[in-house]
Amino acid sequence: MRIVEKDFVGWRMNGSNFDSDLNKVKSAISLIENELMVKLPIEFNDYLTLTNDEAIAPIRKKEYCLAKYAQGVRPVRTSVLFPSEQVIEHTKLSQESIYDERYLLPTGLIVIGSNYDGDSDSCIIYDVRPNSPTYLHIFNWRYYVDNVVVSAGLGLLAHSLKAFLSTPTAVDAL
Repeated sequence: MRIVEKDFVGWRMNGSNFDSDLNKVKSAISLIENELMVKLPIEFNDYLTLTNDEAIAPIRKKEYCLAKYAQGVRPVRTSVLFPSEQVIEHTKLSQESIYDERYLLPTGLIVIGSNYDGDSDSCIIYDVRPNSPTYLHIFNWRYYVDNVVVSAGLGLLAHSLKAFLSTPTAVDAL
């Protein structure tokens, strides 16, 4: 399903009228695809278009969601969804391993934002690998302790970016 304006009802952004500079957005999409060697799905292109490639954050007091791991669920506080430049920067940093290849993020998993999980910052990971069984899924990655393994090190946040946009809620509603 396509991402539309009403999907951003729970989010704060600088531009409130969804005016987009289409040349800027097309350039951002091309840059991400070329720099990260991926093909972005339509829903991410919709996201970049509707946000005009700017960062967004959940509205205050409704910033929490649950990450589902094999051993249970973990509450996380969503901080921000990144614009294209930060998607590229954070993904490339996460692909570089300095600790015995523990933090190596494979091509096709991209960092689209950040969460706080109670212990430290964590990454919001988006699977853009078309042949993956978790294609389009959104995950929480506790990069400081977890390897990149679905349900073990990657906690499921949502089955799509569109679904994720509707998940942040108040902490007492979890």
